[in-house]
Amino acid sequence: MRFVVDENSLIFDGLEPEMCVEALEQVLDRLDDAQADGHACCYSDELFNIPVRDGRTFYELYNSDSPIPISWDVQVRVATAFGRLPAWQDLQLPWPNELDVVVGVGPLEYAPSIAWAHMQTSLGASNAVACITHTLKRASGRTNVAVAGKTIPVWFAATARDCERFFRWLILETTKTPDEMEKLSASAFHALDFVSGAFSGIKHMSKSYILIAPAIVAHLAALSDEGRRIFSGPRDRVANEFGPFGVDISDENGSTKSNSKARAERTLVVNGEERIFWWHTKLEPQHDRIHICPKKVREGGRILVGIFCDHLVL
Repeated sequence: MRFVVDENSLIFDGLEPEMCVEALEQVLDRLDDAQADGHACCYSDELFNIPVRDGRTFYELYNSDSPIPISWDVQVRVATAFGRLPAWQDLQLPWPNELDVVVGVGPLEYAPSIAWAHMQTSLGASNAVACITHTLKRASGRTNVAVAGKTIPVWFAATARDCERFFRWLILETTKTPDEMEKLSASAFHALDFVSGAFSGIKHMSKSYILIAPAIVAHLAALSDEGRRIFSGPRDRVANEFGPFGVDISDENGSTKSNSKARAERTLVVNGEERIFWWHTKLEPQHDRIHICPKKVREGGRILVGIFCDHLVL
């Protein structure tokens, strides 16, 4: 279980009607994203019983006299999303001792799902659950949450980028092998594709996985977050554009590209198409490379990550 809906984020008192619908759709988007990536989500069985606007419960907002006009399409999205989710109360997982929480420097609030996420996260990073919310309600990212006098950071995810950062954190906190990193990579780096088997090359880098994983995650994060924008521009600006993000990147020079052995070593057949991985980021000046192919970027495709290695020919 990786996500739980923060039911308090759906308490709409004080928000303009159009902002309420925007917030609701943001929560639905995060649920759709998480489930599309294959991650389990849940919610509290109290969600549809608590008053969310002017004393009305969520489903009472569907009435014709509702202060918030929820369109039929959004109503269907709600029914579809929550109809396939379990309540965390039905899961065989530990319950929190108290349901009142303090998020950040905010007031004490009754928030069962945040308290439940706090309990799961307190059991260790591998059990961590992120709370799905929206940007109008809470600050996103890791935020201190206090329950019964115990304060720990809990993840709040309002945007797709928040979810990526959650999984990047999980990679650094929970994985011990390249295979484990690979399993989380699609969720951590949405704008990248990876050649099958590429992660095994990490084993041949200059440091142990535990020591080199932070640098790899930092480079992949920059490639995912900024790569499409940067590679859509002039290629002679790429190195300078990546510099502020702590990434040393370059294309191969002419002598390397004219070397048949070097070309062969950087060439892979992906889905029946030959792709050459000339571009590479440098984790260290003389070794540890991540070779990529940005060929499809200008036509709307993703950067393809093909080779992790210590150093290739030339």
